[in-house]
Amino acid sequence: MPTSTGMQPEAQTSAVQNTESKEITRLRKAVARLQKLALKYRQSEVVQKALFKISELASSVQNMQDFYASVHAIIGELMDARNFYICLYDQAKDTVQFVYFVDEYDDFPALEQVIPAEMLGQGLTGYVMRTGKPFLYDIEVFERLKERGEIRDLGSPPVDWLGVPLRSNGQVVGAMVVQSYSEQIRYTEQDQELLLFVSQHIVNALDRVRQREYMQAEIARQTAKLRQINDDLINEISVRERAEKLTSVLFAISEITNTSESMQTFYEQLYRQIGMLINNDNFFVALINQDRGVLEFPYSVDAYDGNLQRERKLAKGMTEYVIRHAQPVFIDRAKYQQLVQAGEVEDAVSYYGTHPTQWLGSPLVVEDEVIGVLSVQTYVNDITYKQDDLELLNFVSQHVAVAIERRRNADEVKRVNAYLERKVAERTEELVSEIERRKKVEEKLFYDAHHDALTGLPNRSMFTERLQQTLKHKKRFPHHNFAVLFVDLDRFKNINDTLGHSAGDEFLLEASRRIGECIRDNDTVARLGGDEFVILLDMIRHIDDARDVASRIIEKMRLPFVFGESEHYSGASVGIAECKSRNDSAERLLRDADAAMYQAKSMGRGRYVVFDESIHQDLVASLHRETELRHAQFDQDFVLQQFTLGDLRDNTEVARELQLRWQRDDSLLPADRFNAVADKTGMTLALDHWMLKRCCAILQAEAQPLPIYVGLSSKHLYKLADVKVLIDIITNSGVAPESLILEFSETELNDNSKRQLSCLRQLAELGVGLALNEFGRSAGALQFILNYPFTHVKLDPRFVADIATSERAQVMVRNVVHLCRDLAIEIAAAGVDNHDQLQALIHNGVNIGQGQLFGEPQQVKSPFNAQPTSKSATRA
Repeated sequence: MPTSTGMQPEAQTSAVQNTESKEITRLRKAVARLQKLALKYRQSEVVQKALFKISELASSVQNMQDFYASVHAIIGELMDARNFYICLYDQAKDTVQFVYFVDEYDDFPALEQVIPAEMLGQGLTGYVMRTGKPFLYDIEVFERLKERGEIRDLGSPPVDWLGVPLRSNGQVVGAMVVQSYSEQIRYTEQDQELLLFVSQHIVNALDRVRQREYMQAEIARQTAKLRQINDDLINEISVRERAEKLTSVLFAISEITNTSESMQTFYEQLYRQIGMLINNDNFFVALINQDRGVLEFPYSVDAYDGNLQRERKLAKGMTEYVIRHAQPVFIDRAKYQQLVQAGEVEDAVSYYGTHPTQWLGSPLVVEDEVIGVLSVQTYVNDITYKQDDLELLNFVSQHVAVAIERRRNADEVKRVNAYLERKVAERTEELVSEIERRKKVEEKLFYDAHHDALTGLPNRSMFTERLQQTLKHKKRFPHHNFAVLFVDLDRFKNINDTLGHSAGDEFLLEASRRIGECIRDNDTVARLGGDEFVILLDMIRHIDDARDVASRIIEKMRLPFVFGESEHYSGASVGIAECKSRNDSAERLLRDADAAMYQAKSMGRGRYVVFDESIHQDLVASLHRETELRHAQFDQDFVLQQFTLGDLRDNTEVARELQLRWQRDDSLLPADRFNAVADKTGMTLALDHWMLKRCCAILQAEAQPLPIYVGLSSKHLYKLADVKVLIDIITNSGVAPESLILEFSETELNDNSKRQLSCLRQLAELGVGLALNEFGRSAGALQFILNYPFTHVKLDPRFVADIATSERAQVMVRNVVHLCRDLAIEIAAAGVDNHDQLQALIHNGVNIGQGQLFGEPQQVKSPFNAQPTSKSATRA
């Protein structure tokens, strides 16, 4: 019959089974998820548990092998470490010991065997210890190191190898290595960092375990020695069948060695126990202090000398006699006299007090070294000692020596532990201080890396970062306008060379302050170096705002700079570049502002220029010219033109001047057309060297050569090394130095430069002529002929142009002629282009001239065949 639910029994059973199956499936999935979470949490705890286990090893392991095996097990929890070993390096002996070694393929010698470090020097392990850095190798790296000879194959080649150095107190003390011979087991950089991190904890635990093992071994050794003494005592008592009292006393003496709370308690109990066997009314323990050269008496009882000193200097008493011979001794009056007569003991009561009738002394010996003496004595005839008493005292002294040494060791351990605890505390404080110091250093390094050291302004790096941030803001907000200003200070070099670097620094500080007064708080001013500043004008409405700022800066810089009691004037040239596109770049803005600044300087300084397309075209043309100059070959693309210097009275040639020309296309460019580009490319000195060598070659090839004027850049006069190059060129050529006259332009010289003066004197000592070219162009021309060792003066063409029509010009020339004549300086005039100028010059005392009257310049042919093969081969 149907059930009350209307369902057949078989159907009900099937439904129940389906429900149970679904529930089981759901529970299995839940269990799988829980297992994954448990695995994840366990992996995150592995490292922490490993470090915790390492810290526990120092106090839990019983010996070093257990320690190394435990370390292996811990490392095995962090990574695959089936092939694992630890080796320790002894720096004093230069040896290595593999204290733990487990490998699937390589068998290794006994662990206690010591191997010379040189034997492992070419292995991967030696490589890690030698460099002091972790290394992770694969098979390819392993083979490359073998090919280069940096390592040798000292075992079965691994598939992967990971080794880290073990460091203690900054020194490499060993290495820890895991390696794999299977492609399925590889190590990663994460494994390397983990193994290196764990290694320091292992070294710390290793130091603690080794120290504890050493102390345990020492205690065990001393305990074993004491146990042996006790066994010998028991055997001796058994053999001799001593009385029960003697046995109990000796046993008590052996017991107090271990049970005494302190050395003072031990001495007191020892005194009482010895008193049960022999008379010890007069008893003392003496210990040697070698460092201070004294005998110390930590415990003494004396019936006659109640105020014995706690120590005395080493002398030649009976105690010292026992120490010297390291044997127990029985001294009575007769023996004492024998020792005195033999010189073994001095008969001086002051050494040790009242003289006894009998004296027993036994050495306290530890590891065959006498550390002191145990003694009893009597002052009366009623009390006497026997040989058995000496043997008993000698036996007791062994226990005393062990107890003293154990107590010393315990005190030393306590002292060392206190020292280590203090050092740990100090080191912790040092680390905290070091962290704080490093933070301050990092902050200072960051500040120094982003600011100018002199002015404190942002430097190029920081300015570029802010400019790039502003460009990013421009991309998000296209209506955000800003501009970059490039400021160059005028005549800074003159101030720096004239007044010195200190004044130059003050000038830059004042200049940076003035520039800062012209901008807003949200603007950024930075110093790029030298006298160059850049400004980021953020959030401007129109380019006219940048023009206003540039005008204010120029006006500020026109004000005098006061140094001491003198005033100096500078100025500023400003280039402006406006950001016009959201895709603009920091490099473009700085480059365009720089180009606009140079345009302002070329237009007369003390002004500003806004970058436009015409400046860009000039910049491109300049770059093309710079590229052409960089690729020019000296012997092919440059020639020399000869200009005659003649006697104005009879038109005879007395000298010649050679000038450099650049053959560019079908024209010859004079030097003043490409000097700026040559300076920028750093070719000025090389061109001058090439020209000077050619002039020397021309002189060498002529039988009776006329002197040659050679115009050189004043850049040669900044360093004595550059002057030495000129001297070497002239000296190596073999020409007479007086046949060369080196010309330097008046406009390039500084009338207060000690370096230029020193360099000119070096040239003068060589014997070459020195000519001051373009004389009269500046106001300080007379200073050069008065203070500098010039032998020739050439009047500037603009100074000569008016001599035929200007009485004032003639008066000036006459005065210069008289001054040069008195100073033995030869004077010549440049730019003599007509007969009226010639007659005026002769009338006023100038007899040598150069100009159109002496004909057109002639191209000089090389006196030797130059065969250039490449640009590098043709540049001097």
